[in-house]
Amino acid sequence: MKNFSKGVREANIENISLITEPVLPEVTSKMDLGRKPVKLNLKQGLTMNQILDVYALKNSKNNLCRNHSYEFAAALRAFEPWALKMFDSSSKIQSGILYGNLFEFGNYKQCISIYSNSQFGPIRGKHCSLKVYPDTFLLKKILSYKNISERRWDKVKIFVENATLDWSVCVPDSCGVNDVLPHFQKLIKGLTEGLNISVGLNEMNCLTQADIKDFTNTELLVIGGLIVYILMVAIFTLMDFYTPKEKAEQRPLLRIFSVKRHARNILAKNTKGPSDLDCVHGIRFMSTCYVIIGHRYLMMMFFPVINSLHIMDWILYYRSTAITGGTLCVDTFFMVSGMLVSVGFFEESSKNRVNWFMFYFYRYMRITPPLAIVVLWYCTLMHHFGSGPLWNDMLEVIQKPCQEYWWATIMHIQNYVHPYPLCLTQAWYLTCDMQYYFLSPLILVPLLNNDVLGYVNFIGFYLVSVSISFYLAWINKYNGGVPVTNQLFSTKYFQHHYITPHVRASTYIIGLGFGLVVFKQKGTHIKLATSVAVAGWMVCIATMLASLVGCHVFFLEEHDYNRIESSIYLAISRTTWTLGIVWMVWACINGYGGPINYVLSLHVFRVFGKISYGMYLLHMGMQYMMSGAAKMHGYFSDFSSLYAAFSDLFIMVIAGFIFTILFEAPLIQSLSLLTKKRKTVKATVKVQPLEKF
Repeated sequence: MKNFSKGVREANIENISLITEPVLPEVTSKMDLGRKPVKLNLKQGLTMNQILDVYALKNSKNNLCRNHSYEFAAALRAFEPWALKMFDSSSKIQSGILYGNLFEFGNYKQCISIYSNSQFGPIRGKHCSLKVYPDTFLLKKILSYKNISERRWDKVKIFVENATLDWSVCVPDSCGVNDVLPHFQKLIKGLTEGLNISVGLNEMNCLTQADIKDFTNTELLVIGGLIVYILMVAIFTLMDFYTPKEKAEQRPLLRIFSVKRHARNILAKNTKGPSDLDCVHGIRFMSTCYVIIGHRYLMMMFFPVINSLHIMDWILYYRSTAITGGTLCVDTFFMVSGMLVSVGFFEESSKNRVNWFMFYFYRYMRITPPLAIVVLWYCTLMHHFGSGPLWNDMLEVIQKPCQEYWWATIMHIQNYVHPYPLCLTQAWYLTCDMQYYFLSPLILVPLLNNDVLGYVNFIGFYLVSVSISFYLAWINKYNGGVPVTNQLFSTKYFQHHYITPHVRASTYIIGLGFGLVVFKQKGTHIKLATSVAVAGWMVCIATMLASLVGCHVFFLEEHDYNRIESSIYLAISRTTWTLGIVWMVWACINGYGGPINYVLSLHVFRVFGKISYGMYLLHMGMQYMMSGAAKMHGYFSDFSSLYAAFSDLFIMVIAGFIFTILFEAPLIQSLSLLTKKRKTVKATVKVQPLEKF
């Protein structure tokens, strides 16, 4: 008896496999030809059988997949390198699931690089990411381990209600979704009996080396056009280097396409001396940086991190309001934009009749072509810039909307036509800004022609926008805090409140009114007592801080939802923030800015301000690509997020500068020449004798 037991323990794995698993008769001899399994003891053999039960799709209805799976099983028993790589590339149960480590990447690159010749044809690796969907009961149970009570569930459910446990497997490329999914559905349901979960797998989440696509004819055409354009710019730049300055000024093409000239114009100091509005350059650039930093935090929340549930703890700290409340920085853009439009309008109307064609044409052409270039890149070339388990999911949200709704983006109507998912997510601001600009004469013209009517009209438009914001927040029961989660863009709040022009117009309207104030007091400075100026700054700081951190209370567990409180906060908080920015600009104009005005008016901010549009257009695409091409987890913390954000800023300064001198600056120069030409023709017509007409 002892000898028998000893014999079993030392048995060859071939004998164990014949007892413990079925083998198809037609492939048995083929498996054994030229392949000898490694000798294993009993425990090792049982473990090997369990591994193959999990990772080998030997019950597939697809003959080729089934044969390749048996090849994989036999090769793994023989410890052949390609089979070991296939097993090594598949996920094993990860640690930290209860802390939010929900995505197991496996090894994508190793998997898709696998190749082996077999008796059934070549075997290549295919990397598939399965999604395991838990039910609400299980989610609540897991959150209870994080001391998340039932009372707080309504506040945090948006963080987790669409959460999935993603598990990656490497299988032969002959196995399709219809082979992989049934196998793992049966396996996972058997292992999780008693839990109400489901398993899913999309075709786009199964990737092979062959899925790295070649360039299409359209993409080759875009690349060819880009190369021709860059060569043309290089030629004109070289010509500008060797052309005397006097002659170069007389050649429009050199002025339009010379990179040397554009770089010099961006870096040049203002020869006209300081301006009252120099502080705007610093405000605009710092707001751009704030947007980029905020979006980097969003990327850390959108894509897998090993401590995703830590975000629910982080949001309870006051420091998190710098991000959760930081969406107010967009209202800074709206106010500054409205102010500059208003100042420009009143200056132009005080000198000449407003040319309404140029009023609209110049603005559209100034904003849209650079936007269209970035949209073209999204539509055509973006998917060639990376790959990975998350890549196709990212493209589904980022590239596909541009391919289908690019026209809505460049027509500036996508916030109504297709609010989710947006083409060029950050372009919602440009859409709103363009719509406000087109409608701004409804406020500016009455202010120009009749003071009383103009002020009544101005206040009426402002109150309508604030009332709409309050009304929508009231009827939809929006919470006061912005739901900064990976589900943000799909929420009704984002689509029907956050990005809609009729809700966000109030701060732009304030900018239009403030622009009239700036225009009327141009050349004069209002004198204030020092105590009044100090009090103004204290009120400014207090109102801006209250607007920023006011959202914190809405995330606290002990705070019960109050409909009137949330609606008032959403309707008014952006106004109070904007009034703080208004004071800041007004104080700097009138000499009460002190060191703040000095810093904001530095020449470096004038330089960065000129490239900020390019930075704004490009930054989110880069952040999406870097996150979507990830092959391993991130870790969410303030330090890691800020470290990545400042890396983004450094890269975006370089990318924004290149984009500006190659695309944006030539467009601005072309429009400037066109405007000057139209003014010259107009002036010439005025002095012609009557009989000449």
